[in-house]
Formats: sequence, C-alpha cells, structure tokens
Amino acid sequence: VASTRFSEHPQFGLGFLPRLAGNLAIFLLAARVPRDRLLELCRWWIFAAVIVAGNGLLRLGSEPEFISTLGNWDFLGTYLAASLVIMVSCGGRWSVLASLIVIGAMCFCRSRGAWLALGAVSLLSFLGFRSRFFQRWQTRAVIVVAVLAGTALLARSYVQRQWRTDVRPVIWKATLEMIAARPLLGHGLGTYVVAYPMYRLPEYFLRPKATNVTDHAHNELLEITAEQGLIGLTATLWLWATAVSCGFRACRRFDGADRRCLWGMFGAMLVLMLHGLVDVDLRYLPNQSLLWLLMGLVVGADVAPSCWRRITIYPRPVRWCAAGVCLVFGMWITVADVFRPVSADLQDRQARIAEERGDLPAAVQHAWNALLLDPFRLRTRYLLASALSRLPEPEAHEMAIEQCLRIEELAPDYADVTYNLGQLHRLASHPAEAVTYLRRAVEINPYNVDRRIALASALHEAGRNDEALQQLDRVLQLQPHNPEARDLRQKMQGESRS
Repeated sequence: VASTRFSEHPQFGLGFLPRLAGNLAIFLLAARVPRDRLLELCRWWIFAAVIVAGNGLLRLGSEPEFISTLGNWDFLGTYLAASLVIMVSCGGRWSVLASLIVIGAMCFCRSRGAWLALGAVSLLSFLGFRSRFFQRWQTRAVIVVAVLAGTALLARSYVQRQWRTDVRPVIWKATLEMIAARPLLGHGLGTYVVAYPMYRLPEYFLRPKATNVTDHAHNELLEITAEQGLIGLTATLWLWATAVSCGFRACRRFDGADRRCLWGMFGAMLVLMLHGLVDVDLRYLPNQSLLWLLMGLVVGADVAPSCWRRITIYPRPVRWCAAGVCLVFGMWITVADVFRPVSADLQDRQARIAEERGDLPAAVQHAWNALLLDPFRLRTRYLLASALSRLPEPEAHEMAIEQCLRIEELAPDYADVTYNLGQLHRLASHPAEAVTYLRRAVEINPYNVDRRIALASALHEAGRNDEALQQLDRVLQLQPHNPEARDLRQKMQGESRS
C-alpha cells in the first residue's frame, strides 16, 4: 500500500491490491485447517496436478508450447515440481503412478529453474533423512557438499556460457539500477514493466532472447525490491523466513503420516520460493496463491494449537456483521480481480484472433471493449494502435497516434511504441516529430538497423542529409551489405550532385 501511495504510476498498483488481499485471506483460512485434514488436502492436490499434467500431454500435438492450463512452461514446471514433492512424500502405489505422469510432463516443460529448485529441495530432504547408515548428520552434510561440488564442476562451462548469452544477467544489472534510483519504497507495486525501459541497458538487445517488452525481472526478490523498495523486501523475507522456521519445527514435532504429509507441503513451498530466485511465477496465478496456501498450512500446523485456542467467541450480532463484511470484501475481490480481468482477457483474445484473420475493424472493436473493462492494459492498447495504423483511413492513423501517445504517457518507451510513433509521424508527413521519436528509438536499441534506416529517412525528409548519412554509415558498419541503406545512400548522393 505504501509503495502504491508514493508511486509515479499508482493506477497499476491498485489493480494488484485485491489479489494481495485475497492471498492474505487464503493464508489465514489455510492456517486454520485441522491437522487431520492435511492428508485429504494432499490427495486433492495430487489429483489436480495429474489432471494438469495429463492435459498438457494430451495437447502435445496441437500446441506449439507445453503449457497445459498455466500459460507458461516455467510456471507449469514449477507447479509440477512442487506437486511431485507432495506425491513422493505421501507415498503409496497411486502416488508412484501420479509421479511418473508428472515427471513425464516436466520433461516437456524445459524449465531449468524448476529442476534446480526440485534438486535443492531433494538435497534438503536428504539432510533430514534418518536411517541406520546415514544416522550422523555430518555424514549427510559431507555427501551433500560432494554432490554440490561435483555438480558445480560439471556445469561450470554451461553456467559461464549462459551468463554470457542469457538475458537474465543484463536484466538483473538494470534492475539493480532501478533499485538504486528509489531504494526505500521502490517505483510502485505492479510498475516494473513501466519503469524498467528507462534503465534497460542497450547491450540487452545483443542477447539472443531479447524482446521488445520486459515485464518481469526473472527474480522475485529483485522485482519486489524494485517495485516495493527495501521495506517490501524486508517484509517478504520476514514472511518467508517465518514460514520456513515454522515448517522445520512442525516437521520435527509430528511423526508418521502427518509428518510425511507436512514435509510434502513444506517441500512444495520451498520449491516455489527457490524458483522465484530465477523467475517470477509467484507474481501470477495459480502459483502465487498456492504459495500463500502452503505457507498458511505450514504456519498453522506449527502455531495453531496455541494460537487459535485464545480466540474469543464473539456474540452472534458481531459474527453476523463480520460475515457481512467478509461477503462484501469477497465480492469486491471477485469483481476486481476475477470478473473484470477475465472479461478483458476474453475481449483481448477475440481482438487478436480477429487481427490474425485480417479483420481489423473487429480487432479494433474488441480491443476497445477490453480497454473499457481495464484501461491500463498496455498490451491491448498497443494492439489497438497497431490495428488502427493498418487501416486505410487517414483518421485511423491519427487515432493510432493518439493511442501511442497514451501508451507513452502511461509507460514511456513501452515495447516499440516510440519507434511506432516515429513511423506514424512519417506517414502523416510530420518529419520533425518523426525525427524526435526515431532518435529516441535508436538510443533505446542502437543495434537495430531498421530503426537507424527509418531515422535516416526521416532526417532526409526533414532536409538534414548530413545527419542522415551518419546514420547510414553506422548501419553499414553493423551490416556492410544492407541493400536498403545502400540504396538510400546512393539516392541522397545523387540528389546532392544534381
């Protein structure tokens, strides 16, 4: 709430507050689940995980990516890894069969972070493993250190190669600069996609997986610090540390089936937390709410016997008032964070389907409908501007410029909007305005030859041929045989001779 209050873009944070309130409610309800119901809850979790994994396997031939119902293979891989820990902990023949299905699905996810988190939790489980041979914890610790050293030695070249080519190190470096700019309260909840472009390093675009939109930091704690400052990071670490310490205490206190079940939930919680260090699946449903569910179950198992016993039973009128408040609160969360976003998603999807069919008027209409439900959906407004720019009417081009200016107002340099504004001004015969935006587009990504050629063309149209030739020389340094740059250069030289 504090980071949203003092944010430069508070409208984005307001959309996240209902979801966070819902997660807090899940945490409090999960903390009150009786201990004898944990095994039943684990079985339902396993049942749901098998359905999700089976759904993804059945869609292998019809989907370009293995995403099942979660929309992202990294998020899916983490969910399946957490589910696998619960399955192994519960034991039984049916759990073995379910584990095989989930492992098969994980192999198609290509989520390195999910496998790393699963491996780390497996090592922690081994440290707590008791047997006659590994009775001394020193023996287990030596084995774990040996495994980690061997893994580091074997994976050293791979890690070095990934550090040089993956986008994550460059994003992390730019995110640290974001944090340094506003260290205490951050840039505001939900504003990473808005604030990051101002700190993005140009060398980011030299990485193979670079995209024109960076909407997450690939590290949960870094993104929390960038958005909510050191205060938000401290609160998050305190919450996580409390849940972990409660989990350790509860696992030591219980035995038998209760202990196995609780360890499965505790391990699943650790998988989600550890994966958050290399991705941001905890920003999105369902993994976000599942983490709060698991933390509530683990904390409740540790403190429930002494905590809930002290709760006072209030008179019936007070309880009815509390129930009414909870009902209104639940309706607010349902409308704000379920109905409106889902309805906007459906309209956005219809707009994209219409765009793929070439039905631009329908795409424009569906995009407008989505923005009426959620006016701060940047990707939908970007789609609307793109569809308007491709319509033949001159009025549509002016409307496209208006939409791009609105995006620039909400999120400066979002995606390619700066470059698009320059191109739209060129189409509208406004070379001076086009030069301003295209020059900024080149500053954002100095390695993109198309942007430099567009800037050179705008400079030529504005009568600034010397600057245009400088841009073309830079293009030919990057791509010596670029035909478009060579043709434009010859045209300009011919005009100067004549």
